[in-house]
Amino acid sequence: MPRLIQKIARLAALALLLLAAPALAEPPAIIDTHSHISNDARAPRGGPDFRRALDGAIGRMDRAGIRRMIVMPPPMESGRSTYEIESYRFAKEAYASRILPGGGGGSLNGMLQSAAPDAVTEDKKKAFRARAEEIVAAGAVVFGEIALHHMSLALMGPNHPYESTPGDHPLLLLLADIAAEKNLPIDVHLDAVPENMDLPGRPIFNRGNPSPLKENLAAFERLLAHNRGARIVWAHAGSDPLGTRTVALQRGLLARHPNLFMSLRLNAGGPPPGAALDADKRLRPFWLALLKEFPDRFVIGSDYFHAPAGAVERGPDEASLGNYRAALAQMPPELGEAIAHRNAERIYRIGN
Repeated sequence: MPRLIQKIARLAALALLLLAAPALAEPPAIIDTHSHISNDARAPRGGPDFRRALDGAIGRMDRAGIRRMIVMPPPMESGRSTYEIESYRFAKEAYASRILPGGGGGSLNGMLQSAAPDAVTEDKKKAFRARAEEIVAAGAVVFGEIALHHMSLALMGPNHPYESTPGDHPLLLLLADIAAEKNLPIDVHLDAVPENMDLPGRPIFNRGNPSPLKENLAAFERLLAHNRGARIVWAHAGSDPLGTRTVALQRGLLARHPNLFMSLRLNAGGPPPGAALDADKRLRPFWLALLKEFPDRFVIGSDYFHAPAGAVERGPDEASLGNYRAALAQMPPELGEAIAHRNAERIYRIGN
């Protein structure tokens, strides 16, 4: 009974918060710039069941107020790629007005992870560029998801990989040049390590993560500075497994690098300062201040793994998709509209 009373109190507090928030004429339509097909969504003959998963995604989008969604492969290790943009190109015809494809997480990321930075030959660069150009030709609106530093999390299952590669890896610098040339953004996963540190003693981590962790932001800044024409979207702002992605750290990077953008993954109840929402889905004041300071640099990226109805799901649950409308309702209308869809339309060059 006490838990029920607490839940009712939280819902009442959220209702009062939303009533007091700046009034939008109607909830802004959302563009979700970062989502996936679940690896557990298996078709009868093996491999992910893309069509049934995307059928299910349409219903979730409607319930959450998501007008359009970008689907991309998660960052797969070399030799573990189960799908790429070609595997769900049918979505371009079947769901042309709702679903847009990204590519590279199932191929470019594997090529990157398997190549030591000091052993990148001209042949490897040539193969990497050729694959990137195939992804563009297949209709991608973004290169992603590319892992610079990717923690292995228990929530995502025991096989969730740990991946690490320096931000100034020669193939990443090449990808920045290609991205600028093709006018496509790059979506990167970077669990920030501002200085060498021990792995935090939290139960969220799988055993495959190393300790200590090596500093990785200096190389990331070299990537950002390498080609200012490359738009780089740092995924998963507003959530943080390591407790290092502070508002102050992000403010500094955004100020120094005009080609840096961030997508918001809003899980409610995470610990501050990395988490943007508290347990009552209230947007923390210091996060709202950051969004107001850089209103054209943030988009929404749920990181939701879509599976067919009844299939095993992992990652954020469907209820979390409602967090975005709750957060947008707490922003000034112009800021809410920008983060909901206008910034995405500009950064990813997609129409409304």
